[in-house]
Amino acid sequence: MSQKALFITEKQLKDASLINENVSMFKLRPTVIMCQEMHIQPIIGSDLYKELQTQIIANTLTNENETLLADYIQPCLQMWVMMEAPMALGFQFRNKNVERGTDQNSTQASVQELQRLMDNYRNKAEWYSERVTRFLLANTTDYPLFSSPTSNIDTIIPTRRNYTSGMVLTRPGCCGSFEEKYQANYNRTCCD
Repeated sequence: MSQKALFITEKQLKDASLINENVSMFKLRPTVIMCQEMHIQPIIGSDLYKELQTQIIANTLTNENETLLADYIQPCLQMWVMMEAPMALGFQFRNKNVERGTDQNSTQASVQELQRLMDNYRNKAEWYSERVTRFLLANTTDYPLFSSPTSNIDTIIPTRRNYTSGMVLTRPGCCGSFEEKYQANYNRTCCD
């Protein structure tokens, strides 16, 4: 698909987020497209994603898809953009190097602060992603492309798992030694 439709307008994105009015959509657009492709498409699947793209471009959104976009996808997309934007807006690629943007009247965030900010928005984005999935699962008859995707090799099947987490480690000694935990005789209820 040569033309890419944005699932959220500049006004919708800035009105519902902490993105300042002076941030150019020229700088945000690549991040919005990337978030749609990398975060929204896996949630809804490539078939429904393509249908939304086509309907937005042709200005023929169905009532069901308009509800899906306005009430579920746009809030989710906004959070994913907020998660990805700090890195995208913080650096500029020039002919000879990569520059970190600065302003006379501002202080740059530290790497740790940026990571906390991104983690905060990732948590929110995952919650909204789960909300999109649950809405689609509750309304499968209205969204047949979600519930019955095509089986082409390039089809992205909708995910049902929207939360990510780090490695979970139990308390030391909770379930015995390493061998006891990971052998066939391991009692899987010992840490419940």
